[in-house]
Parts: sequence; structure tokens; C-alpha cells
Amino acid sequence: MYKLDVPLTIMQDYFHNTKSYLAGLDLNSADPLERKANELINNEANYERASQALRRRFVRGAQVVEGMDRGMRKTSIRRERAGGKYIYKVQGADGNWVEPDERIWVVSMYALWQDSRK
Repeated sequence: MYKLDVPLTIMQDYFHNTKSYLAGLDLNSADPLERKANELINNEANYERASQALRRRFVRGAQVVEGMDRGMRKTSIRRERAGGKYIYKVQGADGNWVEPDERIWVVSMYALWQDSRK
């Protein structure tokens, strides 16, 4: 058995694609969604808060929840059960529902919408 010097967190194990995408960006010129995703990846408490708030909305009966997309336009988020887990889909400008690469993007869209309400 071995001891780790740094405890592992959820964020160290997930969102590999998003981390590599954000690492290649200049965050000063990034859009608000990319900045929010970066903030949530680097702050696990903020991610958990936004993620749980999104989940609670669906648990309490919402069929569709609002979010903000890259252009700061309102968009819709829905949750579907797939086997033993849930998948989140976002409605695109063309009206089609798509599943983002990683859940961080859905949580970021919801967190961005929450921020716009303050």
C-alpha cells in the first residue's frame, strides 16, 4: 500500500477533454461559458454547488431547465434516464437536442444562467 502526497479530488479524475481544451485557450479572450467551465474545474466546491442545484431542479419535477450558451442566449437543458444513469442534453439553436462531450459544459451553462439572475 502507498500513501499519496496530494489527496485526489473529483476534478482530477474527470473532464479530461475539457481540461485539455481549456489549457489551449487564452482565458482573457475566452467566451463567458469557457471562463465559467474553467472556474468550475478549478473550484470543486463551486462545481458541486452548481451541479447539485441543477440536479435538484430535475428531482423536484422540472422537465426542462434554463441555461446560457456561448452567445449568452438562453437555452434549454433536459435530463433523460439511460439505463442506470442520467444524461443531460442541451437544445441547440437549430432546435435539436445534443449531449455535450462532458457534463461540465451542462453544469457551466446552468451556473452561467444562475449568475445572470443575480
